[in-house]
Amino acid sequence: MTLPLAAQIEAALRVAAGADTQPSSLTIDYGAEGEVTDLEVRAWVERTTRSLVFTQLEARRRNGTLAAAASAVFRRLEV
Repeated sequence: MTLPLAAQIEAALRVAAGADTQPSSLTIDYGAEGEVTDLEVRAWVERTTRSLVFTQLEARRRNGTLAAAASAVFRRLEV
């Protein structure tokens, strides 16, 4: 079974933020309707502070159209 797009997005953002973090907020903007399997997902850390990690994500279909864009803030567990 394939995970729903939102679950795939959260999982990719968690990897980018690191294992020692927990999500504080997550915003997902969905693109045009279409296939959401076999996506190219790119997640990265935008910036960090002593206690927070700010992440971004783009999920694109094979044809290059945007399936979703997301941003999330993660709180570091050990400060």
